[in-house]
Amino acid sequence: MATRFDDAIAATDRALRASRPMRTWLGSLRWCGDSIRGTTRLAVKDRALLSETGIEAIVFFLLQATDPDTGARPIQLPLSIASARLDPTAFELEADRHRFYVMEAERRESFARFVVDAFRRAAKVPTESGDSLNFHGEGISAFRGASPIPGGDTSNVVLRITTGSGDVVLKSYKFLDTGNREPDILARLHARKFPHVARFLGEVALGRGVDRLVLGVATEHIEADDLFAWLYDGWRHTLDREVNPNEDFEEATLDVAADLGEATAALHDALVDRHPGFWHPEPFTEEDFRGMFKSATRSLGAALRRLGQLAHAEEPSLAESARMARTRLLELRAPIEETLRHLEAHVGGVKSVIHSDLHLAQVLRQRADGVLLFIDFEGEPERALGERGRKLPPLRDVGSMVRSFAYVRNYVIRDLVRDVANSTLPSEPGVLLGPQEAAVDRMRGWEEDMVGRFTGTYLSHSTLHHTGDAKEAGRLIHGWAMEKALYELEYELKHRVANFPIPLEGIAALAGASHSGTD
Repeated sequence: MATRFDDAIAATDRALRASRPMRTWLGSLRWCGDSIRGTTRLAVKDRALLSETGIEAIVFFLLQATDPDTGARPIQLPLSIASARLDPTAFELEADRHRFYVMEAERRESFARFVVDAFRRAAKVPTESGDSLNFHGEGISAFRGASPIPGGDTSNVVLRITTGSGDVVLKSYKFLDTGNREPDILARLHARKFPHVARFLGEVALGRGVDRLVLGVATEHIEADDLFAWLYDGWRHTLDREVNPNEDFEEATLDVAADLGEATAALHDALVDRHPGFWHPEPFTEEDFRGMFKSATRSLGAALRRLGQLAHAEEPSLAESARMARTRLLELRAPIEETLRHLEAHVGGVKSVIHSDLHLAQVLRQRADGVLLFIDFEGEPERALGERGRKLPPLRDVGSMVRSFAYVRNYVIRDLVRDVANSTLPSEPGVLLGPQEAAVDRMRGWEEDMVGRFTGTYLSHSTLHHTGDAKEAGRLIHGWAMEKALYELEYELKHRVANFPIPLEGIAALAGASHSGTD
């Protein structure tokens, strides 16, 4: 059926395919990063009109972004196309001699209102290609209001929607993957009454069945802080106290690390089913190991190439840091690979459904009672299509979490030493002032204690990792921590270049431990 926005929708479609200014606007959006660049080719694969008022149409676009380096990736792009500038960041275009304004739909209340209504009536919205957007959910009542949940670096857009029965969190994925099984994981955990996850309320997907593209999930909103923010803020306030520092906080964090180890073991157990099917554990094969090793060394190669480019940056300090980092990585290549080869000991063991991107910001701590809740089961955003939700040994989650404690330490210390170039810490003794040096030592000791408490508790509660050899378990955890640190280095160089010294430090420490035989 024709609408008054047909010309504007068609013009937006053309601009997405061919307009360089539109491409620049897309690149400025928070979730985009450098996923859409000058060399990226965009194609509109599908679209659907979701809702329309007198001044605005909400339209779903499915893009395919093809880049020479990363290949083709599907992107979900709901847009608000309006006859008035409803947002100062809107992109302006002209259609049939009229001006229209294009905005991210997820930032508009009209989008949230449509989604709630679609969930309530189990809507099936036809698309231009003959497919459909399918809404499945329960427990969502009438719409009352909505607002985006503030976030830093993310590949999703997250909304908090107020309904008559309580607040709902809607996570709208931007980069889509048929391997994303987050709604299946949430539904399973909810059905098993797993206590460490928010209640699953529904999903929206393009198509049906196992090959559907999941566009978003809805869960119950919980008043909570993510563990990274809780630890970071707590340490910042603790170390700010010159007299009578808060010793109770440090002890409380060790209790949380133990709780986290026990909850992680319970999570892995809940994601295993001994009956044949998706949840059934499988053997970790030699082919799996070779694929992991190739992926990790590919991350190393990508980081070296990026550091080579940054070595020619106009900013002298960045260029020098990049040159030094690249030289250090080349020197460490052999012990890096040796550490990764520890993971060959997994061959013949178990791989299963795991979290796949477990770090402290993916765990919430309820304000009311301190109970821990896991979130964000879609996997790491930089992984290739089909890799994000693959089965892996559960210790991979453990190694990934181990790396996250290092980020807390570095963020806290960076706040204390703001005048150090490139946000790195000087290695020469005596450079820091007395209180700062004491804080650095304290944080390093705390990180070691947290890692020990978390891993020890996990191993004592795990039903999937059977070994009485603590040294063997340590080598495996170090191997997965190295694999994660290499992924982090590639990610930071791509998205948050000031952070790249954090994984670089971790890589050097892990490689040094492997080389000395102390892991």
